[in-house]
Amino acid sequence: MNEKETGLELIKDAVKGVADDAYQDVVHPVAKPTGQLVGLVPRTIKAALAPLEKWILHREYSVEETKKLLEEKLKDVPAEQIVTPEAYVAVPAMQNISYCMDNDELRNLYANLLAKSMTEVNKSNVHPSYVDIIKQLTPDEAKLLRYIATNFYSAPLATLSLRRENSQGHYITLYQHYSDAGEKANCEKPFNIQAMFDNLVRLGLLEFSPKGTYLTNKELYNPLKNHPNIVMLKARIMARIKDDYNIIKDEEGYVSLTEFGKQFCKICVLD
Repeated sequence: MNEKETGLELIKDAVKGVADDAYQDVVHPVAKPTGQLVGLVPRTIKAALAPLEKWILHREYSVEETKKLLEEKLKDVPAEQIVTPEAYVAVPAMQNISYCMDNDELRNLYANLLAKSMTEVNKSNVHPSYVDIIKQLTPDEAKLLRYIATNFYSAPLATLSLRRENSQGHYITLYQHYSDAGEKANCEKPFNIQAMFDNLVRLGLLEFSPKGTYLTNKELYNPLKNHPNIVMLKARIMARIKDDYNIIKDEEGYVSLTEFGKQFCKICVLD
């Protein structure tokens, strides 16, 4: 073997040695000291996946907690009236319960749905779309639905508008669909009420009253008209008015459950 061939063999052996080391690092990473393995990217990935790891660890716990809820909800139902739920309702409901490990409000909706789907008297009223609807609700929206469902299926609304004196047709809407229902329902973010209403309307659970219609009991509107936020808003507007739009009008209305919304609440929201 000449000098050139000997050099090539040495280079090949060196390359093979590096490749073998790399292979061993991949297949047997624990052979390396921990400090050499944990770089910035692995640490970042681990941190990003930590919540999912927590979900995996607590998934069974969430399901077990739901079983306890079911036992409580079905304790007064005669054994002969407890039936096997439809798979197309129960399976996705059980799957989604595991994502609600940190929120009793949403887990309770799923538990109600499962409990009603397991009772002979209610089973036929359980719609498969209810599972998907719960998936699209926030905990505050669940609280809001419960409040409306237990208060004659409706909540008063007030819309503020700025109008010209002696004018019937021209106005500027200042605040549409103001409601204190979020506060009364003990929502964590009660002043996101308009966004909550819009989502619940989108899901077909709520509807706004036609323009010009209102609740018969006018006293229900007094807390809205005298709410500190509304009083402050009116004062600020009146202080800045510089043209002939100089009258603030309170337009009364309401939001109410649709028939579909009432059925959803009966099955999923109300115990």
